[in-house]
Amino acid sequence: MTKDVRLWISEKRKKFIVQKVNDNGKREQIAKFTTKADAKEYVKKYTKAFQLEKVVDKEYNFKEQFEIFATEKAEGGLNLKSCLTMSGGNIYSSHFRNLIKPYFPDVKLHEITGGTMQEFIDAYLGKGDDYKPELYKIAKRCLANIRRFFKWCISREYHSNFQSAMLYRIPKHQIPEDVNQAKVVKPNVIHPKDAARLLQFVWDHREDSVHAAYACMIFHILFYFGFRRSEILGLRKTDINLKENYVFPQGVFDLETNTYRNRTKNEGSKRKVYFDPTGNAADVLKWIVNYSNKTFPANNYLVAATRGKNPLSQFMLRKIIYATYEILGLAKIKWSIGNNSKNFTIIDCPFRGCPSKTWRHLKAAQLIQNQQILQLSDNYIKKVMGHDLFSTTRDIYGDHDLLNSEEHLDIAAKIEQHRNPIKLLN
Repeated sequence: MTKDVRLWISEKRKKFIVQKVNDNGKREQIAKFTTKADAKEYVKKYTKAFQLEKVVDKEYNFKEQFEIFATEKAEGGLNLKSCLTMSGGNIYSSHFRNLIKPYFPDVKLHEITGGTMQEFIDAYLGKGDDYKPELYKIAKRCLANIRRFFKWCISREYHSNFQSAMLYRIPKHQIPEDVNQAKVVKPNVIHPKDAARLLQFVWDHREDSVHAAYACMIFHILFYFGFRRSEILGLRKTDINLKENYVFPQGVFDLETNTYRNRTKNEGSKRKVYFDPTGNAADVLKWIVNYSNKTFPANNYLVAATRGKNPLSQFMLRKIIYATYEILGLAKIKWSIGNNSKNFTIIDCPFRGCPSKTWRHLKAAQLIQNQQILQLSDNYIKKVMGHDLFSTTRDIYGDHDLLNSEEHLDIAAKIEQHRNPIKLLN
């Protein structure tokens, strides 16, 4: 783009037309105004912006384009990784309605700077006595989605110079002092002893009913493989290879659209996870596959629904998980009957909000904490967990304390015994 630009203002049908020379050497219209004063002001701003390489041949309204972007995301368009499911895409529409539309300044794309982003944050989070720290996490997530929007604009050549806006981060004085308000709270990881007790229970009762069988299937897959909930429900019988001893999740089931998607959360999610052919995992998987084939012969999914050809519903999966926790004293649940269904309300549970993810965290934490003993590479661990980066596995999933008080005291005694003794003064 050249730093020199020449614009013309001409009057046509009581309108003032702004024109410039295109690449073919011909004049073309780039704007139209009802008054000459507005046209002159436009030429002035355009020339300045052009010199700063902030505008091409057309101005785009930020909010209008973000709404288009959000709609595309909500529809799962263009095979973008961040809108794998409908709920994943709907967050963009939610941010547009609740944050961007009411709080973001009315600007054109080429006018956006880091200062514009700060105006948005000041309007939404507030300043001084009006500061609302409880909104910080929402604002931070919205900023991340706005940065994705900028990349979307660049790919369509709407505008290319978002540098200061892309680099913007919420300043320190607007970050909450309360850690729980400032950072994402990590799920509580289930203790290995509780996990062992639960797995033994569901295995002993696996033949009691179809729901008991579901519990056995779900919890054992969670423990041995640490799969995501969407991956478990998307597992097909053909994804279990009992001859070569691996499980290969190749997609997910979008429960909101009742659609199987042959793509996963990220590139690393499509991975073969191997199991010991002589170990317990092999025995459990053989039982799961046999049970699924016998009970749901016409359904291709491993954890199949009792009717139809879909996998188990998300609601039923959560109900089975929480009901099992309640039986073992790991949750307090209030049950009720409504709409010909048994509903539940969680009164108390250490894994509330992460009933299945707590097992995924257990898997990752055990792999990382035993990494040296088992001689596992960073690459191997991230591959098992289905992450693109080991830092994700280490920083988000691996930082958990899996020991109880007795185990900590035992380790403390061993450390003290192996250090050089000192003589205490009387």
